[in-house]
Amino acid sequence: MWRVFCTMLLLLACATGVRAESMVAAESIEEAEFAYDRGDYTQAARLFSPLAEHGVAAAQFYLGLMHDNGRGVRQDYRTALRWFRKAAAQGYAGPQNNLGLMYERGRGVRKDFVRALMWYYVAAAMLSGDEGKTAMKRRDHLTSQMTAVQIEQAEEMARRCQQSKFTQCD
Repeated sequence: MWRVFCTMLLLLACATGVRAESMVAAESIEEAEFAYDRGDYTQAARLFSPLAEHGVAAAQFYLGLMHDNGRGVRQDYRTALRWFRKAAAQGYAGPQNNLGLMYERGRGVRKDFVRALMWYYVAAAMLSGDEGKTAMKRRDHLTSQMTAVQIEQAEEMARRCQQSKFTQCD
């Protein structure tokens, strides 16, 4: 029965043009997320790493979180920043919000409220629900501490970032 199922899945994948590596990556990302969710961070890091290296934005985001918090890997803000940037460049909103936090708090980078606000604008435009509300709250909190010129600069940077499809954000 299992062999029939696998054969049918393979035929379906071939018929729809899905590559075998994509199917394996999808299975691996789920396995990695499961390891992360159950708190097996060392295993999750092992599973996420090759996926992140191959450009899977979700894996890059998780590795960023893991390095940011020191879960399963050595805490390293610069490495977290690198993974967040890679995932954010693919239009993944979660790491865009995390980049805002990194710049706001000076984790792995020099504090930069303008750049933090830019990332909050970008993330808030893409996130919905509670995550979107959180990004908007961070954005609004930060604007209360900034000048009109700084806010305008961040807005322009956010526009450029979005219009370039995230290639001109840093």
